[in-house]
Amino acid sequence: MTLSQTEKLRLLEFTKDHYVDFYDVRLLIAKDLEDDILQQMKEDKTLSFEEALQNAFEKYGVIGFSDVSEDYMKKINTYFYKKVILKVVKDEVSKPKFWFLATACFLIIYYAIMSLDSMPFVLAGGFIILIILGLIFYFRKLHKEIKGLKKRDHYYYLDQLLVSNNSILFPFTYMPLVLAPHIGRLSETQGLSMAILAFFTMVSCIAFYFIYFRLYKNRSEILDEYKENFLNKKLELKFEIV
Repeated sequence: MTLSQTEKLRLLEFTKDHYVDFYDVRLLIAKDLEDDILQQMKEDKTLSFEEALQNAFEKYGVIGFSDVSEDYMKKINTYFYKKVILKVVKDEVSKPKFWFLATACFLIIYYAIMSLDSMPFVLAGGFIILIILGLIFYFRKLHKEIKGLKKRDHYYYLDQLLVSNNSILFPFTYMPLVLAPHIGRLSETQGLSMAILAFFTMVSCIAFYFIYFRLYKNRSEILDEYKENFLNKKLELKFEIV
């Protein structure tokens, strides 16, 4: 016994009506509901689909789908960190080109700072201002992107993770801002202090590269892999409704 396509779509609409915002989380909960409904209808052949649906929903208690939504979001977070973030980082750091460019970036930043012996802190402040301007530009762009995604009915939680910087990479982007007020206490020598600032500025640039060019720019491809490897295979969802 299986549910019809109309009944499956009804489950998705039902989860949406009960405040499940993200489409992939709706799919996961709808799968649970489908299994419960099929079991009920197998045991009682006089039971209608709508009656079985209401019986299944009552099992979630007064809070409805809140807890199960949170549980599935945690699972998606785990997938995001292990299968997306870690994979991207591993792919990049395994390339000699990555280390060459990282070293070049560090040396350019360091020698640019130290080229003005009389006012290295002014130049360091210039780097901090550039990072702040970069963050402002980036957040404005992402804000527009998120607003556009939320207007779509098929708004995946993974979309939210990809465009909202909800990842372990983002804290690295503002490390220079954290270090700048304490730059005089980073080391006993000015040269080493500037080297530390240059290093973390380089790390900030790399984090921006990962977030924007490897995650944000490639989010369509990442989302397709997520559907295939997480939603479809692991949870046995039918691709026609994904």
